[in-house]
Amino acid sequence: GLVGSEMCIRDRNIPFLGTLRIGHTKEPFSLEELTCGSDVTFMERSLPNAIVPRRNIGFLAHNFAFDKRLSWSVGVFSETDSKGNGFGENDRYNLTGRLSFLPWYRDNGKDLLYVGASYSHKFMDDGTEERYRARPESHLTDTHFLDTGNIPTDDIDLCDAELALVLSSFSIQSEYVRTFLNPSNGDRMHFDGFYVYGSYFLTGEHRHYAENKEAFGHVKPRRNFQITGSGWGALEAAFRYSYLDLDDEEIHGGIMNEYTVGLNWYLNPHSRLMFNFIHSHLNNIGDTEIFQSRFQLDF
Repeated sequence: GLVGSEMCIRDRNIPFLGTLRIGHTKEPFSLEELTCGSDVTFMERSLPNAIVPRRNIGFLAHNFAFDKRLSWSVGVFSETDSKGNGFGENDRYNLTGRLSFLPWYRDNGKDLLYVGASYSHKFMDDGTEERYRARPESHLTDTHFLDTGNIPTDDIDLCDAELALVLSSFSIQSEYVRTFLNPSNGDRMHFDGFYVYGSYFLTGEHRHYAENKEAFGHVKPRRNFQITGSGWGALEAAFRYSYLDLDDEEIHGGIMNEYTVGLNWYLNPHSRLMFNFIHSHLNNIGDTEIFQSRFQLDF
């Protein structure tokens, strides 16, 4: 079946395993990555997303406990491109797992505290090359400001800590990601990054946590926008700081931090206008400032 933009077979209610997916699907890693692209607060995901695994071909099991307050996911994947090409061809396999918990949840998610953690181990043939690159939080350009180049690597460990707090119209979300590489020649090295952002709905809505997706979902305006009438949709203001460090040992991929100011106008649950202003600083190089906007429709 087709699950979002993922092509996979899904079977529910399997004893202990819960739901099993087989096919081209997202690995269970990172709250921001697992949140659908049409539901993320800003136009692009944060800088640390450059070192996060995404869709690959494999199988994934996930289940819930304690009235969906606790969830776990684990899977094995063969790395492919975004379209699923290259399955089994590059000798790169990932074992990835995620655990998430809602220690505080009330009023149908109007107030909540979310805590999560992810881990992935990448099995690679000795000498297989790994490369991390990052653009600013504007993907209108193909220019990568950060780039480690190709690194011959034996295996990789990747970990992620996730936190989100929703207090009615106000929310905070943050993640820290760190990757450890065992180069074929040289000492063990690491790269890391984090982001933190705050969001506030001027019209009284709140961010919606979708338990079945283990991520945040659509924003639903209290009153949809109407040309004639009292409905003005939902208005959200947001601010984010993100940081990514791709320097270690003899690798000089660069260090970058960014400030992003965002304004979202949700006309209804399936359309919004987005405005982002981004100030990006690349260490030892200089600054870049970007303004971008988007009109989004999703179904």
